[in-house]
Amino acid sequence: MLESILKRIEAEHAQESVWIVGPETGRLLHFLLRVVAPKIVVEIGTSVGYSALWMGSALGKNGSGKLWTIESHAQRFERARANIEEAGMGDWIHQVKGHAPEIFPELQLPGPVDFVFLDATKMEHQSYLEGLLPLLAPGAMIAVDNVESHRVGAMGAFVQGLHEDPRFEVVEIPVGSGLLIARATNEAD
Repeated sequence: MLESILKRIEAEHAQESVWIVGPETGRLLHFLLRVVAPKIVVEIGTSVGYSALWMGSALGKNGSGKLWTIESHAQRFERARANIEEAGMGDWIHQVKGHAPEIFPELQLPGPVDFVFLDATKMEHQSYLEGLLPLLAPGAMIAVDNVESHRVGAMGAFVQGLHEDPRFEVVEIPVGSGLLIARATNEAD
């Protein structure tokens, strides 16, 4: 059933340009969560729930973990809710309506965040990161989409700053429109 929902969302993307990461990036996120086996995942930028479904599927296969996915746009939030419900992923995915990072204090997470996926307003990524830093578990991973497609302009300084930040080990992967993976090194702040 999940595969048919993902294919439908991909078709919707082709017809009306709903924002999705695409199947290649979705599979990579799924793989990363299967390997890392995080307990607490935060996604900023749910859109219609495509990436949340990939990550929720990984958490379900792992048998543990939960995704808190944040979306501020009412229509996209509702479309994501319907997609998540149709996929039967309510046990693994908790939707939060609001604007990051203002919504962070309301998340009521049961512990530190092990994995973060950033795919929202590109100019706000630095504020998302700063708001998430106190919530991160030692060795937490952060995945950031669109680092190649948005490097000039909205994300250039953010990406450069992550590469230069001694608190993170960073690698960029040429998948989709560019995926950056950062791992907290637990060195001095």
